[in-house]
Amino acid sequence: MRAGGRPGGSPGHRHPHRQRQRQQRQRQHRRQQRCWGAAAAAVAATLAAAAAVAGGCPAVCRCAGGRVYCNDRGLTAVPEGLPPGATTLFLQNNRIGDAGIPPRLGRLPALRVLYLYANALEHLPAHLPPALRELHLQDNNVRALGRRALARAPLLERLHLDDNSVSAAGIEEDAFAESPRLRLLFLSRNHLSSVPPGLPPGLEELRLDDNRIATIPLRAFEGLPALRRLVLDGNLLANRRMADDTFARLHNLSELSLGRNALAAPPANLPRARLRRLSLAANAISHVPPGALARMRALERLDLSDNNLTTLPPGVFDDLGSLSQLLLRNNPWFCGCGLAWLPEWLRRRAPPRLQVRGLLCQAPERLRGLPVGELRAELRACSTPPPPPPPVPAAPALWVEAAPGPALRVRWPPAPAGAALRLSWLRPGAGAVTETLVRGERGEYVVTALQPRAAYRVCLAALEPPGAPPRCAHGRTDATDADTDTDTTAAPSPATAVVPPAVAAAAAGLALGVAAGCYRRRRGGRRGGDKAGGGVGGVGGGGVTRPGLPLRPLRDGGVRTVFPPAAVPAVASGGYGGGGGVVGVTRGDGDGGAARGFPDGRVPHADYGGS
Repeated sequence: MRAGGRPGGSPGHRHPHRQRQRQQRQRQHRRQQRCWGAAAAAVAATLAAAAAVAGGCPAVCRCAGGRVYCNDRGLTAVPEGLPPGATTLFLQNNRIGDAGIPPRLGRLPALRVLYLYANALEHLPAHLPPALRELHLQDNNVRALGRRALARAPLLERLHLDDNSVSAAGIEEDAFAESPRLRLLFLSRNHLSSVPPGLPPGLEELRLDDNRIATIPLRAFEGLPALRRLVLDGNLLANRRMADDTFARLHNLSELSLGRNALAAPPANLPRARLRRLSLAANAISHVPPGALARMRALERLDLSDNNLTTLPPGVFDDLGSLSQLLLRNNPWFCGCGLAWLPEWLRRRAPPRLQVRGLLCQAPERLRGLPVGELRAELRACSTPPPPPPPVPAAPALWVEAAPGPALRVRWPPAPAGAALRLSWLRPGAGAVTETLVRGERGEYVVTALQPRAAYRVCLAALEPPGAPPRCAHGRTDATDADTDTDTTAAPSPATAVVPPAVAAAAAGLALGVAAGCYRRRRGGRRGGDKAGGGVGGVGGGGVTRPGLPLRPLRDGGVRTVFPPAAVPAVASGGYGGGGGVVGVTRGDGDGGAARGFPDGRVPHADYGGS
């Protein structure tokens, strides 16, 4: 056998399985090397990204990627050492005030979202990052919005200012002039009395609910073509105080909420083309005009719950082909001739997916509790609904706050021109009730010369119609802490206030002094009001005294008043005057219009809220 044959050949030919094992081990080793290399590269990339984003993290915070969590730490200032690559900064639920916002916050170039809600801020932060898109400032004490602060964040898109103290006077007219990208503005639960001016044209959502907005003038929402959602719940809006074009120009509006106001009917000229959700719940709506919902073909949800509706005009829902939810709870529906058309409409003409809630008969008694949609034979002999009860006059809303003096500033939603209101105040446990007339359109009255740091009860009631219930509030004459506590319960009539006998005796002496003064004036040929010091009883100055002073005699249970109890006197300059021996309450002549009167509020002071 030759050398190199099979029996004496090479080892590879003698053991082929060993060669295959060696090749397999080599391939596995190469795969492991590639896997470890990829893992090492991933770890290196992650570390590099973290280093680029973090650049260090404050010891009191936690950093993860581009997010920095410094919330709920009890901080009084923005911590130092924030990573320059941070994109979202959580600082909510701390105790950060205006002094705790450093300039370095504005030098975070990548910061897009900033959470600062539930802190102690009173102003908009002056140092906002230039790339900021979203700012959360809810539940602070921010009082004003200025253009300069907002201009530092020209890319801002969402601004949350709910639960602050922003007033209409605190918003600069051009505050949003350099915020063209602002799309969402939340101002719920603030102190606004009007719609903010100069809103950016790109605004898509505006929330103004739970404020004190009583009037919407012409063109209040002009120049907002992109507005899609508008929330005005919980204000003081009534039909006569809203301009006819209030919503007419909001062609792209898809959601409008007007719940918890004082509307007697749906507002005029509602947007129709794209409106999908309309809430009119919890108002005083007693009728819906036949064309109020015409051409609202895109409307999907209509809420008329908690109103005073007894009937609906035939065909009022005919154009609502997309309606899927109709909420009618808590209305006094009268199942008579006025609703005889509705069961047929619900069975044959209503949209196929419509869900109706709360349409139950409340009268007549034989049909009480029955669903209107199930009535057929019951409405063949329909009856006429009873006349609605006379409306109970609503007392005007009332706010009382301390003013320097010591004094109390009383405010209410302005009433129509010529309306007169009865204003009375009393220091509980001391003194008598004092009352006077105020001009309703002014919306403000300042009661001065009160006891310092004393609690007072202030009530305001309309004179027409007679018997209107008052709205009362409590205030304390303290310039530094003017807490008010609105009391919507019925207040005791001023006529039932008890006057102590000592005060009654003093008032009787005052009346005699006034009569003597009137007699001396008549004998001397001087007319009342010619010079200072000729006020009521020669005290208080600047008043006008006429013969026949009609002050009511004071007795236990009496009331101090300086106006006729029944008729509304003519409005004089700076107060109320008129014939028939009425004492005119005027502005002071010798001290630049300051209010004058007896201390402790025993004689009403001048209404110097502006003529």
